[in-house]
Amino acid sequence: MKSRKSAAAEKPSLCVRTSWGSIRVEAENAHVKACSLPELKSEPRSPFAWKGASVRATGKADRQVLKRAERFLRSMFDGDKADPPPFFWPEGTPFMCRVWRALAGIPWGATVEYGALAKRIGRAGGARAVGRACGANPLPLFIPCHRVLPRDGSLGGFSSGLPWKRLLLERENGRKALH
Repeated sequence: MKSRKSAAAEKPSLCVRTSWGSIRVEAENAHVKACSLPELKSEPRSPFAWKGASVRATGKADRQVLKRAERFLRSMFDGDKADPPPFFWPEGTPFMCRVWRALAGIPWGATVEYGALAKRIGRAGGARAVGRACGANPLPLFIPCHRVLPRDGSLGGFSSGLPWKRLLLERENGRKALH
């Protein structure tokens, strides 16, 4: 019987090494199924830098989708718009799923307020609920929750820390984001 640790190591995955820690993307059946970033509770000491990437997959289809994910992430962090690879829509409550689908419709370089997004999906007054759904987004680089901001123009929150949200917005807009 395989140990839990060795079974996890066999999952098709992409590991992107950065100066801020490793980003991990998992695939299954030629689709991205999970994405995690290292949590940053404070500003990193060094500027963001891409250090390398490695793909672990035995199947050709999973390897291809992970290589496509690598190209997508590299483009994103270089500030270039790219289409994401195929991914599985995450499971969640019907409300969360509506929020996640709406997030995918926010164009590259654009932002929307939490309240405006709530209204757009038929839940006027649901800005906090939208924020919670954004925080629960299991594919933060593929479903762009970083494009949602509070009405006051601040950054609001981000599941892996505000430095990531700021970086993503800066790369999309080609300028410094708010602090």
